[in-house]
Amino acid sequence: MNVQELLSRLESVSGGKGKWMACCPAHLDKSPSLAVSEANDRFLIHCFAGCVPKDITAAIGLDISDLFYNQLAGDELTQVKRCRFEEVLKHERLQVAIINSAERIERPLTPNERQRRTLGQQRIMKIEGALYE
Repeated sequence: MNVQELLSRLESVSGGKGKWMACCPAHLDKSPSLAVSEANDRFLIHCFAGCVPKDITAAIGLDISDLFYNQLAGDELTQVKRCRFEEVLKHERLQVAIINSAERIERPLTPNERQRRTLGQQRIMKIEGALYE
């Protein structure tokens, strides 16, 4: 997602050069209270009325992860980033293994468990692609 795609989902947008204000879609906003800015590989959002980012993104049909772009892009991973990716990869593999084990041994999975397993599998594929390509 690029900045224009994000801003096109908001109303009463003003500003520029990496910093904008807009009406918050998560509450009835008559004057702009939502700050939007770009930082490195992500968009930062803050509602001065107190709305949480998850509610803001949901109100415009997005997920929190949509605020992060090119997160795994780039030809060169720094050592810190590589270590973080490996840590997240281990965590996701463990989560998926636990859920798979519960399904095999214990019981049918709940919808939330199935959804979490799918998310874990997607994250594993994305991180492995970044680490091993």
